[in-house]
Amino acid sequence: MKNKWIRIATLVLVLVMSFGLLVACDKKEEDAKNVKVALILEGAISDMSWNATAYNGLLKIKNLGATVGHTENTPVSSAADAIRAYAADGYDVIFMSSNSFQDVAVETAKEFPDIQFFLINSGATEDNIRSFAIQDAEQGFLMGALAALLTETNTVGFIGGLPINPIVNGGKGFEQGAKYVNPDINVKVQNTGNFDDVLGAKELAKQFVSEGVDVLCPMANQASLGVMEAAEETGVLAIGSGLDQETVAPNAAVVAIVKDTAVAYEAAYRSYLAGNMPAEVLPMGAAQGVIYIGDYYKDDIPQDVKDQLNDILQKLASGEIKINLD
Repeated sequence: MKNKWIRIATLVLVLVMSFGLLVACDKKEEDAKNVKVALILEGAISDMSWNATAYNGLLKIKNLGATVGHTENTPVSSAADAIRAYAADGYDVIFMSSNSFQDVAVETAKEFPDIQFFLINSGATEDNIRSFAIQDAEQGFLMGALAALLTETNTVGFIGGLPINPIVNGGKGFEQGAKYVNPDINVKVQNTGNFDDVLGAKELAKQFVSEGVDVLCPMANQASLGVMEAAEETGVLAIGSGLDQETVAPNAAVVAIVKDTAVAYEAAYRSYLAGNMPAEVLPMGAAQGVIYIGDYYKDDIPQDVKDQLNDILQKLASGEIKINLD
């Protein structure tokens, strides 16, 4: 546990430095406490994945002294209303947790030039909008590489949720990661079309197993839990996409390849406090410590497998490994 917190503290420092935010330490505490920060989420914070880590990011911001609020399960059609409600309540900063919100956020932000918006996985930059891009493909690449190292049937599977860019990129990364390890591996990639359908994801995962998949990897927010449950029930292995997903698959889960967006949320907020927000869209991945390998749940994973995966992580972080998203 001590090592976990040391790693998290180190990742925050790396991101803060990458933003050029150390001057934020000079921000007066009383000023920070006057800031109100909202987070609008497309899914539920109980998903042990994308929305959970976003919410953890909001809690980090709260620990810096801000007053915070959040809205879960917000469809795109309701996002503008959620923004206007927070604006009416005097919020200073609004985080939009998904690139699904980009168009509505860009349009609605024009009504509130004094509110700072942060868009996740967006390409938009305006006077009051800044974006950062989570490197979902790197998470998928690591999941695919580990799946290829572990499979005995030479068949591995990736199950995504709604086919938005982050999930599509995760699937592309997964296939390339698996074939980086073994060019002849059989890779199955399919999206359920839904982030909330736990049962549908579970059924698809069981279908994959019936087709020879012996390592399952989800990237589907709440629906990921169905994939983990299917692995547990069918006796195959599973690689989690978020911390604590092993709790629903204690015998199947190998490790989580973590996409800890909380670190990015805190760094973005520190940039706001410092008044130092680069206009360019900032990548957030292995190089910034957002994508990393969690603690292994199983004691019988060979050390050479762990070493190979660590080497791949370092090559992603250094840019030696390039992922093709075309």
